[in-house]
Amino acid sequence: MTHKLSINDLQDGLKELGEAAANAGKIIDLAIYGGSCLMLVSNFRVASEDVDAVAATDQPFIDKIAKAIAKRKSWPQDWLNDGVKTYLSPKVDLPDAHTLFATYPSEAKPGLRVFVPTAEYMLAMKLMALRIDEISGNKDKEDITNLIKIVNIKSKADLIALAAQYYPEAKVSAKLHLAADHLIALSKTPTERHEPPEYLGRRSSGMER
Repeated sequence: MTHKLSINDLQDGLKELGEAAANAGKIIDLAIYGGSCLMLVSNFRVASEDVDAVAATDQPFIDKIAKAIAKRKSWPQDWLNDGVKTYLSPKVDLPDAHTLFATYPSEAKPGLRVFVPTAEYMLAMKLMALRIDEISGNKDKEDITNLIKIVNIKSKADLIALAAQYYPEAKVSAKLHLAADHLIALSKTPTERHEPPEYLGRRSSGMER
C-alpha cells in the first residue's frame, strides 16, 4: 500500500529538516511543489504520496537528512525528492514567482526557508505535466480546475497564454490545446464543494458561469 503523508507528517518532516539545517549552521531555501504544496497552502488537498521539493543550495544535505527521517519514521526513502525539476520553468528562479511560506523549525531558529509557487505558476506547471490519458479523472485534473477558478481564467486562449508566460512551448502544445476546452468547461461546472477553493489566501468567487 502506498504511504500517504498527512499535513501533520509534512509539517513534522519540514521541522526536522529545518532543525538539522540550523544545527549544522545552514539556512537552506527549499521550494515545494505539487500535492504537498497544495496541502500547505490550499483547502483542496489533505494528503500526498510524496514531497516534490528542490533546494536552491545544499540539495545533498537535504537528501541525506530526508533519508534519515524516512528510516526513523518508516516512510518511503523518496518521501522527499527533487524529481519535479523536470517540470520547472527555465524562466523562473527563486524567489521569482514564489512566496515565502514559513521558516523551520522556527523564525527564531531558522534552518529551512520554505517557498511555494504562486497560483499562476503552480497552474502552469500542472498544465504542462498533465498527461492526455489522465484528463478524464484524476487528482491533478481536480487541482487544475480549482486553480483555474482561483486565477480566474475564463477562456482557452487565456489558459494557454498563462502557461506560455512560464513555458513558451505551451503556445504550440497539441496536448494543452486538446485539454484546454475540457478543463475550462470543468472549471465552470458546479461542484459539491461547500467552500470555494483557496490558495495562499486567494479565494475564487465560487460562482461558476
